[in-house]
Amino acid sequence: MIEDALNDVGATPYLNVVTETIVCLPDAVQLLTPCTIGNGFLQVLDWGKFALTAYDRKTLAGSRVWLNYRTLDNFPLIHRWFERSSPSREKPVFEKLAKEILKAGSNLIARQAVRLHQPLKNSEHIATGPCPNCGESYPLRFGAVCTACGGQAYYDPI
Repeated sequence: MIEDALNDVGATPYLNVVTETIVCLPDAVQLLTPCTIGNGFLQVLDWGKFALTAYDRKTLAGSRVWLNYRTLDNFPLIHRWFERSSPSREKPVFEKLAKEILKAGSNLIARQAVRLHQPLKNSEHIATGPCPNCGESYPLRFGAVCTACGGQAYYDPI
């Protein structure tokens, strides 16, 4: 999927990728491209779709690639794995699965040229400063104190 999308987009120093699932695809994008969650060039949408879009953040032109569900009947092992109906998740099964995925290649996917409405990465400088309560740096757009000191901490100090 990633290879086909990147080939469609072509060489660009302004590559961004958006995945439409939180499962598996973001990991592959981070391993195979310079786009990561940390640098902001990978955006992850929790839409539950096994799809991604690679695009040039300057031109907003890209390629959306997704698993073509209609082709899964041609690949029974992949179909069972994708629907999580495979009875076994043991190593020999995954080795067979990997071979079937490699053999299927681009026959598993569909793709379409797209243009994004707007960049998904905020390229503006984000002002930061120390929280007056805890002293930790935080984005000042969150208010007078950081999110944790504002009562939204996910932890309690002990």
